[in-house]
Amino acid sequence: MPEIWNRTPSLDSTSRGIDAQLLEGHWSSILSPTNGARSTPRPVSAAPTLPAKGRGRARSGTASNRARRVLHSLPTLCGSRGAGKETGSVVGAVRFLSLINRSFRRTGGFEGETREGVSQGQSLSGLQFWDGNPAGDSPVSAHNQQQATAMNRFPFHSSVGGLDPRPARTFNPTCPGPRQRGAQLLVAWLLVLLATPSAHARKGDRSPAHPLPSPEFSLPGGVFTSNLMVRVESPVAGARVLCTLDGSEPGDSTPPLAGPLTVTNSVLLRARLQLPGKGLGPTRSETYFLLDEGLRNFSSDLPLAIVHTAGRELSRDRKDPAAFRLMDLNGRRVSLQGPGSYDGRVMINIRGRASLRYPKRSYTLKLVDEEGEDRGESLLGMPSDEDWILYAPYPDKTLMRDALAYEISRNMGHWAPRTRFIELFVTEGRARLSREDYVGVYVLEERLKRHPERVAIHKLSPGETDEPSVSGGYILKKDHVDRGYFGPPDLLGGGNGMMSSSSRNGFPTPPGGFPADPAGFLPTYRSNTRGRDTSDNGPVGSSSRRIQRRFSDLPGSLTAPVLRDAEGGARSSYSDEEGNEYLEHLEEGFATGVHTNQLYYVEPEEDEITAVQKAWLKRYMDSLESALYGTNFLDPAAGYRAYLDPRSFIDYHLIVEVTKNVDGHRFSTFYSKDRGGRLQAQPIWDWNLSFGNCNGKQGWMPERWLWPQLSDQEYLYFRRLFEDPDFGQAYVDRWGELRSTAFSATNLLGRIDAMTRQLHESQGRNFERWPILGKGVNPNWYVGETYEEEVNWMKEWLSKRLAWIDAQFVPAPVVRRVRGKEGSVGLEWGAQAAGELLYTIDGTDPRSPGGTPSPSARKGPGPQALSQGSRLVARVRVDERWSPPVSLAAE
Repeated sequence: MPEIWNRTPSLDSTSRGIDAQLLEGHWSSILSPTNGARSTPRPVSAAPTLPAKGRGRARSGTASNRARRVLHSLPTLCGSRGAGKETGSVVGAVRFLSLINRSFRRTGGFEGETREGVSQGQSLSGLQFWDGNPAGDSPVSAHNQQQATAMNRFPFHSSVGGLDPRPARTFNPTCPGPRQRGAQLLVAWLLVLLATPSAHARKGDRSPAHPLPSPEFSLPGGVFTSNLMVRVESPVAGARVLCTLDGSEPGDSTPPLAGPLTVTNSVLLRARLQLPGKGLGPTRSETYFLLDEGLRNFSSDLPLAIVHTAGRELSRDRKDPAAFRLMDLNGRRVSLQGPGSYDGRVMINIRGRASLRYPKRSYTLKLVDEEGEDRGESLLGMPSDEDWILYAPYPDKTLMRDALAYEISRNMGHWAPRTRFIELFVTEGRARLSREDYVGVYVLEERLKRHPERVAIHKLSPGETDEPSVSGGYILKKDHVDRGYFGPPDLLGGGNGMMSSSSRNGFPTPPGGFPADPAGFLPTYRSNTRGRDTSDNGPVGSSSRRIQRRFSDLPGSLTAPVLRDAEGGARSSYSDEEGNEYLEHLEEGFATGVHTNQLYYVEPEEDEITAVQKAWLKRYMDSLESALYGTNFLDPAAGYRAYLDPRSFIDYHLIVEVTKNVDGHRFSTFYSKDRGGRLQAQPIWDWNLSFGNCNGKQGWMPERWLWPQLSDQEYLYFRRLFEDPDFGQAYVDRWGELRSTAFSATNLLGRIDAMTRQLHESQGRNFERWPILGKGVNPNWYVGETYEEEVNWMKEWLSKRLAWIDAQFVPAPVVRRVRGKEGSVGLEWGAQAAGELLYTIDGTDPRSPGGTPSPSARKGPGPQALSQGSRLVARVRVDERWSPPVSLAAE
């Protein structure tokens, strides 16, 4: 068996005085050994490199993107270029090979790499590997040999820090065969060990130490109305200026700039210096947006944004570089020529699944610097980060349903994306910015991710494999690909490939049951309306079927066939009018072992989570389900409460039902688990099919519950949870609490009115661009002729919804303080429709766990006054159902 060896100093977590630094893939500044000799590796019979161009999505600023730049510099690794100079006392340099998992979903193409590579399934036996021994008498040679680890990700910290002190593993000499999820790529790395960090590392600068400065621009980028002359010059004598106009990185093959540039159309200008003997300098970018005559006077009462792709057609399947300019309000209005609050580079791609049927596209943005590294910035007052969403409301003609739901969730005490309404221009051409580039009202929102200001859970590093570190943080999701397995069961973590035999629709079973009036449980509705909701939620026959429907007759709309195969798997593909097909990728996850629920990795991401962490998470979810569906599920120590947080599950259920989000429970449903904590049903995401905006699942009806229409597989855990009478009562109590705060009709309708005022002007331009008012867009039920009609219908629907849910529960008793003539304080009780009043005056709950009256409970009528130090807690009881509590303390 061939082995990969490195010779490194014996470092552990307590080492002092030695730093290990990866030079971020910028191999033009590779450190030389202390004696000045260059490393000369032994030859390799087949160079460990990549295909000419990968497929999938690149994540700039991450291990995958750094790997791309390392591979681009493999000639330097092999010693074909002279090593640059860098301050720092060298202890040694280590070369080794590493296996990196390349996910087709996230990792990007490795453009420009055409080398002979190791193919899938090819044996590596007989290959000669780098031995890691630098030429000359380097101090590193005095250390013991240690077998290198074949890693599935970046094998060390990306800045100054210690090496992984864990024992190395044996290298498996066979490159994995083809997988349904991705590929394994063999990559060469160089790690440089420094006794003292380099100058830029000491300053905390992760950028490379370039021997040349940036070029100088005569005019900074911005928005202009007339032609420009731009000079790009070198401050270094003899250096040439290399320049591109399409946003690409200038390289050795880029022709030098001969003189000033005359700019007549919008252009993304990137330039860098080249000097013989010193290589290439850093790149600087400036974007010049030139306005068409029709936009010279354009202004808005919303922030404005421009995306310029320099001629690239945006895609869902890859991230493309683009320029992004954001202009915030300066007072009450902002013009396109106003100052930019953000002006820089981004990586952008079309996002969405079912929304790809609509011509108005949503986008994912990643802010990056000149080197392609993540660039966290605050946008429009929201906390700083690099990952953002440009969400395109389309079938939601109020334009506000997502933003409204996220605000409600935040008011309930949970993180949900912060949002700002904007108007957006997207230009994929190279002409001047014109009204044809206007794409309407968008929502700039935070992307769901682990972050101190977003989902605030611990970061789980690959080396954290033991308790308590391995217990979090995780983010999981249920989504559209959760109906059956795709491929062998072991790809998803075990199981027999069958869904759980428990696939009930309808209402819960005793002893607990959903805590609502049985009269409110109307029969489960199944639409037979042709031309509306034709999706099939039932079982699928053994033969393949294609259900194809046209969602919209508007220009640019897509046809979305749903494919189901004989194995019970489901996948989606999208075909445009030219017949181009875009296949929905598979996401990696696992099936729970008890209830066979499919869950998918979000954090750590599927190409970062380790096998040990996957196994731990699956065991945790299996233990949760064993406790939940076991005979002792009510035991507070051994039952379900030891594994999941009831309050978060109650809040998630309530916001789904109040808004009647028909995707709720089934799709875009996220769970988080922090280190040492329990599973939480949060955060919420994707709320456009809510507040009556759906013609399926009774979504247009303010009456009826959503959940009885869902199977156990879709309605994860809740039927069993509601068999706990205390969980059900906590649900009722939380409803009573929220009805005076986040679910207050005054609060909700007031926020709708405020958003309507905010959108009053811009919605007119949006619907001029997308003329869909008065037209049905799937899955609309109600079709208003005007924007005001759409908003008013939603407000009426929400008012009726709140009243209907109120009627399902026993109303809380009404009591208030009254003051007598001599200043005495008494209690006045309101009329009670039904049931008996039970109360205590010692602050305890008149309801005991399990649902019986407590020993200290007194029956009504209620007291007329409270003595000093006493606290009233009162409920109404009707048969076995209890109202929310009301509480008052003596003054």
